Amino acid sequence: MMKLAEVAGTDLTLSANISPLVSNWIKFAAVSKKSAMTYYNCLKQLANYFADNKISAPTRADLENWRDDLINTGKSAATVVLYLTAAKLFFRWLAQEGIYPNIADNLKSRVKINHDYHKKDALTAQEASTLIKSVTGKNIQALRDKAIIALMVTSGVRSIEVVRANYCDIRKIQGGMYLFVQGKGRSDKSESVRIAPQVYSLIQAYLKARGKIPANAPLFVSTSRRNKNSRLQTQTISRMVKGNLREIGIDTPTVTCHSLRHTAATVMIIAGQKLDNVQMILRHKSISTTMIYNNAVNRYKNTGELVAANVIFKI
Repeated sequence: MMKLAEVAGTDLTLSANISPLVSNWIKFAAVSKKSAMTYYNCLKQLANYFADNKISAPTRADLENWRDDLINTGKSAATVVLYLTAAKLFFRWLAQEGIYPNIADNLKSRVKINHDYHKKDALTAQEASTLIKSVTGKNIQALRDKAIIALMVTSGVRSIEVVRANYCDIRKIQGGMYLFVQGKGRSDKSESVRIAPQVYSLIQAYLKARGKIPANAPLFVSTSRRNKNSRLQTQTISRMVKGNLREIGIDTPTVTCHSLRHTAATVMIIAGQKLDNVQMILRHKSISTTMIYNNAVNRYKNTGELVAANVIFKI
């Protein structure tokens, strides 16, 4: 089994060899373009660490030192776990290919991610209603933005699912309107969310303003002069949502486009929907993920601190 420094046939450092190796591994893994870029950036950081410390034949101890360096320099727990996941997958592949020993096997992260609460906050039902109503105007952009916000805040669809949606993905099934979506980590549109009648009327108003639409055309398109009628990008939706949130006085890093998904789940739970129903709508693989919303709802319903304050300040 060759040392990693000898892969190219010469005595090169790991950082000089890691790019072609990572490219080969990513092709083998057949991950999405976004995941490929994420893994590449993680392993580029690892390569820089090896290069800075003149490590050409890394050992298990070198990886442990790298992990500790990530923690000591203030990287978040989620970032540390992501970097180590990339390293473990990469070295597992290197071992499978007979290129280098799997020195990352069972490498512990030594950090714990708090899964009790989401990093982004949800809107209240009143705030969600205000957000939808704040998008006014009869021009095609206003009609589009209102429809997108209403769809996201009621069904919990992600921005990437909105981007991937085509006109033909809306189907009527047993009297209800459904949008078939290509979810996170999915390669097809086998999952669906129901479109409420109020939301469907907003989508219809937008589609009517667009005129004749081919079946495979994007459901929502750009209105900019340069990219008119092209598929939207997730950044466009994020900026649009943030801009409309600011219009109603909500401007905080913890309320973003993804907060609309959290809002849909939270409103459902508060309204009495069972957790397994919410899990199905949000398409969570595990009920434990859906439980995070339930924990948050229960936490904010708990007014114990106010009770304690009322007792103490009355003395």
